[in-house]
Amino acid sequence: MQRLYYTTLDIAVIVSSMQLGCRDEIQILDSIWEGEKLFLAIPYRSNQRKFILDTCHWIQYFYDKPVIDKEFPAIQKDLAGSNRSLCAEQLTSDFSDLDLFFKSIRIRILYGKGNNYVRIKLRTLLKQYGYKRRSQLLLRHIKQCMRFYHLEISLRGGVPCSIENVDIDQMLTFRIVCHNANL
Repeated sequence: MQRLYYTTLDIAVIVSSMQLGCRDEIQILDSIWEGEKLFLAIPYRSNQRKFILDTCHWIQYFYDKPVIDKEFPAIQKDLAGSNRSLCAEQLTSDFSDLDLFFKSIRIRILYGKGNNYVRIKLRTLLKQYGYKRRSQLLLRHIKQCMRFYHLEISLRGGVPCSIENVDIDQMLTFRIVCHNANL
């Protein structure tokens, strides 16, 4: 269950993908800290300054990621000269994680500028994260994420549906069930 809480890296991935200006980024981070404390990783729930600084660190990293990735071998060589090391996974992963999809949905709906829903075809969602079919384990995980982030799905027109029974080519609409719901 711990992996479902927002880390500053998760928030940075989501916020940087929104392509906002500096002021808008800080406003959204303030709003997220105020409105999503229960969903934040424990070290950030009581320390807004730490949350914002750590998130801004990661956002800055994403802006510089192409340059850093290109320079990674030189960085490793420099660090080796001073008896330090850096795990390549920290700098080169693409963070394509199904959990991040659900985290992103919640943040985009509540704090993004635009719709109060997210639409995606089930086939597209599965393909985007490397799945070809709905296994029972995958369905359980999706349902756990939806419960945790207070999300519901429906078909076009608001027709309620179940992730187990919906056709794979149907357009799903994700919405927040209750904004102020407790964990």
